[in-house]
Amino acid sequence: MIGLEPDLSWIDAKAIADDIVFSSINQHLSDIEMKVLQASWEEKTYDDMARMYGYSAEYLNKDVGNKLWRKLAIATGERITKKNFKEALRRYRNSHSQPPKTSSIASNLPFPEGSIALDSPLYVERFGVDSLCYKTILKPGTLIRIKAPKLMGKTSLLTRILAHAANHQCQTVHLDLSSVDRSIFMDLDKFLRWLCYVVSRQLKLVNRLNDYWDTEILGSNDNCTAYFEEYLLPEIDCPLVLGFDNSDRLFAHAEVAEDVLGMLRSWHEKGKVLPIWQQLRLILAHSTEVYIPLDINQSPFNAGLPIE
Repeated sequence: MIGLEPDLSWIDAKAIADDIVFSSINQHLSDIEMKVLQASWEEKTYDDMARMYGYSAEYLNKDVGNKLWRKLAIATGERITKKNFKEALRRYRNSHSQPPKTSSIASNLPFPEGSIALDSPLYVERFGVDSLCYKTILKPGTLIRIKAPKLMGKTSLLTRILAHAANHQCQTVHLDLSSVDRSIFMDLDKFLRWLCYVVSRQLKLVNRLNDYWDTEILGSNDNCTAYFEEYLLPEIDCPLVLGFDNSDRLFAHAEVAEDVLGMLRSWHEKGKVLPIWQQLRLILAHSTEVYIPLDINQSPFNAGLPIE
């Protein structure tokens, strides 16, 4: 009948998806991505796919699925999810009389290799995960641990949690450890003074390290704790969220990391009983396993909310 558009078959959808992704980022869809695409086309759940393919549902959802929908979003220029990708591919087919040439690479939609902007349509929320983080970060003294491989959206999620907190009357500080000079990690006192200074600066507070740093009597952890407890937290008089991004940089310096991580765990524990420390909320984002030998009661990696 004239005016009716032919339905999109799986064979056509498969070809369109692979072609437009290749045109966009010069990469074909992987075998496992194609399997997830086909199973999603057949309206299978991630649990169904896990039974079919022998992978965990979490891996297929958070790793393979997220990458797949993001690639399609870049290629089509619209937000893509497991629920709407069929219609998106149909729209693409109907609006392009000629199939995309796989020899050309779109230059106006580069594949994002870093953090995705807050207003970008390319960010794909993890079902149930993002909302849980948003709810958790507003609780007193909370700790969120984000662990995922590189390029899997840790920083994008962290920045969204910080933005959500900022929209709910929290002060936020993003601490990107990837940009810190290597020499800072070599000395505990230097690292903690750096931490206090950067937090003060981002909060637009006067640097008062010399007033609170007593090296003759107190150790570095005690001085840092006093700076937060007696100056920073009372001065802002509202919740403060510290987001440690690329925490892996710290892990390479075991002696310093052991003290710093133990201090962060102690702050989290203080937040369970002391009102001043309930103002502090922590986010730790990292991509590698933590092999530092930490006492179970001194490690932040067996406390709080894990996101993996």
